[in-house]
Amino acid sequence: MLDLRSHVSRIVTSANQLAPAAGDFLAQRAADTMAASWRRCMEGYSFDPAAKFRIEAVSDAELKRQCQANDELIHYARPEIDAMFGAVSLSGFSISLGNVDGYIISERANYNPEFYSEVERAGTAWAEPSAGTNAIGTCLVERQPVGVHTNDHFFYDFSALSCASAPLFSPDAELIGAINISIRNPELQRETLKVVLGLSTSLADRIGERMFRQAFRRCFILKFAIGAVDHGLIAVDGDFQLVGLNHAAREMLRDRIQLARVRSLWAVFERDHRLADLSRLGGTELTLHLQKGGDAITVSLSGPLEAPARPAGTGKRFAAGPAEEPRPRPAAAPPSLPPRAAPRLLTLDDCAGTDPRMTTNVRFIRRVLGGSLPILLLGETGVGKDALARAIHEESPRRVAPFVAFNCASVPDTLIDSELFGYGSGAFTGARREGSPGRLVEADGGTLFLDEIGDMPISQQTRLLHVLESGEVMPLGATKPRRIDVQVVAATNQNLEAQIARGQFRQDLYYRLAGAVIDIPALRERTDRRQLIEAIVTDLAPDQRLTLSPEAMAVLMAHDWPGNVRELRHVLNRAIHICEGDRLGAADIAIRPLGRAAPRPSPAPPAADTDGAASLPSETEGEAGSVRLAIAAAEREAIVATLARCGGNVKAAADALQLSRATLYRKLQRYRIAH
Repeated sequence: MLDLRSHVSRIVTSANQLAPAAGDFLAQRAADTMAASWRRCMEGYSFDPAAKFRIEAVSDAELKRQCQANDELIHYARPEIDAMFGAVSLSGFSISLGNVDGYIISERANYNPEFYSEVERAGTAWAEPSAGTNAIGTCLVERQPVGVHTNDHFFYDFSALSCASAPLFSPDAELIGAINISIRNPELQRETLKVVLGLSTSLADRIGERMFRQAFRRCFILKFAIGAVDHGLIAVDGDFQLVGLNHAAREMLRDRIQLARVRSLWAVFERDHRLADLSRLGGTELTLHLQKGGDAITVSLSGPLEAPARPAGTGKRFAAGPAEEPRPRPAAAPPSLPPRAAPRLLTLDDCAGTDPRMTTNVRFIRRVLGGSLPILLLGETGVGKDALARAIHEESPRRVAPFVAFNCASVPDTLIDSELFGYGSGAFTGARREGSPGRLVEADGGTLFLDEIGDMPISQQTRLLHVLESGEVMPLGATKPRRIDVQVVAATNQNLEAQIARGQFRQDLYYRLAGAVIDIPALRERTDRRQLIEAIVTDLAPDQRLTLSPEAMAVLMAHDWPGNVRELRHVLNRAIHICEGDRLGAADIAIRPLGRAAPRPSPAPPAADTDGAASLPSETEGEAGSVRLAIAAAEREAIVATLARCGGNVKAAADALQLSRATLYRKLQRYRIAH
């Protein structure tokens, strides 16, 4: 376990560089995941790794409400958790269940004070924007198993903890929560945590299987191994029509299934005469071959838990693709376990509101929908570029095909090639045996959203340009290109023209992406902020009929929202959870990062030093203060020097520092730098 100074230095250095880790592929991927999370904590949530941190918790009444909303998940998870707890509790570990918002809704804890962490009790908030890097929150962001070992936690206050979480998916592949195994033991070895992560993943796999088999209890289920502890599940009816696939099966077979089309099992596997009569093969294990010369897969077949309610083949078919919208299931959940409502997707009109600039943007977008003209979305961080991109897809003729999002900033340089362009079988050490189609191929026929395009490495820009111009993609290790048809929507908060001048972005790629350029105004510039605030409150709490007091609205309207709509949603979500009654008051509105201590009164303006730059206030709070002071001093010095070099031009300085203007303005205010 590192001391505070070393902890902060490691996080700041790794987050800024996002350097690939040495060693095997899995170790590198884990290190990259941590670095990406630390970067989100520093740049997206404005967290300080040395800050004293107090975990937030909801009231008992709110915890009860959340448990009721997730009673189906708790119902199926509890038997598996109880079975696992008997084995791990002897070693000091506890098991907790988190919902999709990062709140712990159930726990089996080892209350031995040597190992138990009070901060992980039921009702505590572990979403990454609330608690920084941690297993539950980061797992929910990454949608994959995550182990966080001692000082891998962003906040030093959690560095005695080690946690391993795996995501939980509903039978129709919707992310619904995470399972977490944790211990408070600063001496725990990293190798031990790897074993525990395998247990978490196995536990999540079993919980998911219980839910899937119950949801499709009138169907035949094909089960096959994907990894050491992961299993794919396919539900079919008596006519071999696909009725459901779990998340693991969708991930493995995503290049073989298509959205919103009725498909037969034999569109995925080569037809096998042994499956002529499914009713006779319950409990059978056999080998099937994927279509088009694919790998052989050993599957076990089990029959329905209940007799079908109607003749086979007369029910609705499975829309073979990502679970974006709710679909009728072949077997309804028990009456006492209501299904969780899917989040509402925003429309173009929702995105526009009544702001004149946005309504003009939407009118222009609608004129170019339907073709293959690339669309480039520009705007500060948090203005809603991702929501607008999704709304564009949902209103276009391509809405029946996949919408695939790829964040160019969150994927390490070393993995962009394989993630975006795909790779063939055995293309490199650590590659999946069956290869990967890549995001470009996944989006074939639909929309590819390239978020943070300004952060794409120059080497990958060349490959992307070739794909956009030729309409062909060549996966790593493949022998021939594949033709694709995609609508590209790119987005960035950076000044691409300035990056072109610095040689960091290809001019020809910019012209290829900028078929239609949409400039999204910052929240502080929108004329419909009041209506937007009210709409978000309704969206976040549709059943509560909450209203805002005039004082609360005044606080919200007066803030300049450097984090834009994302920050606004974050603040309102917190207010809704702590509000007592049906009216949000000014006391419920806390415009600061969640979990951070309330700001202290501003110190007197610092005196200018001999160079004309304001000096930082003295710090007498021990090691934590000295670390923060050193980081702040170095950052302030870099900003002052860059501003001077740019002749006081904030826009040019932001480009030189590779910051958004909103971020730079916040830092100018924080360090009291005149501009």
